Amino acid sequence: MLMVFHGMIEVVADYLDGFSDEIDRMGFNLFIAEYPGYSYSTGKPSLINILEDIPYIIDNCGVSVDQLVIFGRSLGSAYAIHAAHLFPEISGLIIESGIADFYERLNRRVSAEDIEITEDRLKAEIGRYFNIEQHLKQFKGKTLIMHTKDDRIISPDHALQNYEWANKPKDLVLFEEGGHSDIQYFNRVAYFKAIKTFMDKC
Repeated sequence: MLMVFHGMIEVVADYLDGFSDEIDRMGFNLFIAEYPGYSYSTGKPSLINILEDIPYIIDNCGVSVDQLVIFGRSLGSAYAIHAAHLFPEISGLIIESGIADFYERLNRRVSAEDIEITEDRLKAEIGRYFNIEQHLKQFKGKTLIMHTKDDRIISPDHALQNYEWANKPKDLVLFEEGGHSDIQYFNRVAYFKAIKTFMDKC
């Protein structure tokens, strides 16, 4: 089963046409996790609330953990990496257009001054919940990282850093075409071929 944690401005419905069709053709089951407060999901959306829901989602997805490949796109990569940390026996981890430096991403939207705390305190809280480096270095399963070279939202430097932190076996695919929001559109054949090849090895 492929379990997807989508991006910040996406919802499950965005994956119900082309993406789900491709995964179905590969012969794999697909589970798309929705976040609290998104679409028809109850609850309040927040960065932390999603983390708290991950154990429940995985425990109730219908397959054993060792039959799962976890996929995270954009912000969802942080939740996929956290899931791999909580459940290290998962079969594989796919990071698409993912984040390596969570502080750098958050600081673009809100500063420590905006929320009236020190920068050190903000960095400490981010490290407490989103220690991407540590979680990737601890995960011993297979990892696939996909990104575009012209991603202007999350720089490909994030992909290179995540690849460096990940343990072997690992693969890195940097697409020449497209950007952050259209990586799948411009690279459809190669994109899904990379996913299938990876999942066949898991």
